[in-house]
Amino acid sequence: MYVLDHSWLIPALPLAAAAVALLVGDRLGEKLAPVLTMPAILYGAVHAAILGAGLLSGQVVFPETAGPAGPFYQATRDWFFAGPFRFELGVLVDGTSATLLCVVTVLSFLIQLYSLGYMRKSPRFNLYFAVVSLFTGGMLLATIANNVLQFFIGWEIMGLCSYLLIGFDYERDAAAAAGRKAFLTTRLGDLGFMLGIFLLFTTFGTLNIVQLGERASSELTTRAATTIALLLFCGSVGKSAQMPLHVWLPDAMEGPTPVSALIHAATMVAAGVYLVVRFFFIFSLSPVAMDVVGWVGGLTALVAASSALTAGDIKKVLAYSTISQLGFMFAALGGGRNPSAAMFHLTTHAFFKGLLFLGAGSVIHALHTNDLWKMGGLAKKMPLTAITFAAGWLAIIAVPLTSGYFSKEAVLHAVYERQPALFWVLAFTAFLTSFYMTRLVILAFLGDTRDPTRFAQAHESPASMTFPLVLLAGLSLFAGGLLHYNGNWGSLIQGLAPAGAETANNVVLLASIAALIAGVGLAASMYSYGSLDPAALSKRFPGIHSFLTRRYADDVYAWIIKNTVNPLALLAAKLDYQVLDQGLVDGVGRLGRRVAGFKSWVDDKIVDGIFVNGWGTMSQSAGILVRRLQSGAAQFYLLAAAFGLSLLVLWAARAFR
Repeated sequence: MYVLDHSWLIPALPLAAAAVALLVGDRLGEKLAPVLTMPAILYGAVHAAILGAGLLSGQVVFPETAGPAGPFYQATRDWFFAGPFRFELGVLVDGTSATLLCVVTVLSFLIQLYSLGYMRKSPRFNLYFAVVSLFTGGMLLATIANNVLQFFIGWEIMGLCSYLLIGFDYERDAAAAAGRKAFLTTRLGDLGFMLGIFLLFTTFGTLNIVQLGERASSELTTRAATTIALLLFCGSVGKSAQMPLHVWLPDAMEGPTPVSALIHAATMVAAGVYLVVRFFFIFSLSPVAMDVVGWVGGLTALVAASSALTAGDIKKVLAYSTISQLGFMFAALGGGRNPSAAMFHLTTHAFFKGLLFLGAGSVIHALHTNDLWKMGGLAKKMPLTAITFAAGWLAIIAVPLTSGYFSKEAVLHAVYERQPALFWVLAFTAFLTSFYMTRLVILAFLGDTRDPTRFAQAHESPASMTFPLVLLAGLSLFAGGLLHYNGNWGSLIQGLAPAGAETANNVVLLASIAALIAGVGLAASMYSYGSLDPAALSKRFPGIHSFLTRRYADDVYAWIIKNTVNPLALLAAKLDYQVLDQGLVDGVGRLGRRVAGFKSWVDDKIVDGIFVNGWGTMSQSAGILVRRLQSGAAQFYLLAAAFGLSLLVLWAARAFR
């Protein structure tokens, strides 16, 4: 079947388009990179959509049934050999990867379409589209990989592209610093991920995911499974910005807004969740690893939501929201032991978070500011942006029958059944989510403007930007219901039960509705009706306000860097300069110069002076002496002959006496 046999084209075309655009993009024309990158990702979106529709309708059937995540299709080719070990390139398509292929390709195409208007004045227009295509290709390569090495290659491509895109406007110091921070922070997590890969390879002798799934339960002890799972989870903590490596994601908002949407909805942060889902057959062998994943997710969700309560930057509110929602997914994986619920929320979150970021970009494009306190009343000037943004707001606060409602209920049900304490953490976080997202909508779109000058210049965005908003608004409202009521999708996604099919629980339902109503009501009373004054509350409770506004994790890292990393770096610098450079390298150099000087003296005075020049001088002197004997006068020659003959006669006479 074409959609399975040629699924390798889905990541290959964006990667090829990126390579061509990077190498010869500017030669083709100043604004022509999208001519290469957008058809490539559009093909992937159509291909993935046909594959997904075929799976949902039952018209596409996987040839294999006993994979680690259920039915699957696999194709593989030899890449290289290292001794007895075989490394391969291949594709692994199952319900999990097919779902993510649809999400990534559709969102990436819409974001590139949106970027045509948003980035049209950028001096590095072609470079932007080339790197975005490479970013998407890296995510797709990891999504479809049938082995851990290929997965890691796609993973690292995303790490590189995140650095390039977050710091895209590198002329600004804040953007350059944010790019470095994201790169270095995620590298810490990747170190653990690499150690986990090495341990997998030394344990099994293969990195093929299907083979690992077949052998894991019989060959891994609980201790080994715990070690490998926690090392792999380090990569998820870095890429998906979970505590304690969550500090890079709010600063990543320094990149262009479409990049923020791509990172938060379709690529980077989703990869960390997908890593745990893909290797859930290892995580499920370790109760300790499951508890760690669940509680890290739950606490991250709570802390990030708390940070969003007072944030004044529209993009940073959404960034904290992403960290929090990712925490829900990890809580479903570890606390609920239900990867299908996590994938369900990952899918719906991609749609409504992509919508919210692109909606925020539309506002920023019109006002040229991220500051919520310089907005207000924008629904009057930007009605389409306001309506579509409201659709994303309804989904993220889980209003019944929206996509976010179905997926968040699946998460809460899964967690409540296994970890009631973690459930209440998530329920309270849901209340905070309703509050800070309602606050954002009120400050940006409702009421009176707080900056008349900016309000006067506000305008609706062009069609290239509003069309993706409309399409994502529809997905945010209805995609969750379509998946929830489709039994085929639930059975294809790895998990304990089809997503959304958990037994109804009145406690979960009541807690969810109460969190929704309380959050919306409190935000409206504070920022719309004025029943509670936020400024007065911050003065009355300065400690709480400081806790919510100050980024203590950054302070901790700054203290660690100042008191440990910097002294170690200075010590290393001194060792390098004084011991290695001045002592060893320069010492060897000085010794070499002295040896060379002695060698030069021996060569000049002894070898050349005595042997070479000495013999030459002796030969020259002898030649001068002999030359004097050759006068050319016949009388001198006769006299010399007579003298010689006389000496010979005298010698003979004495000899025979």
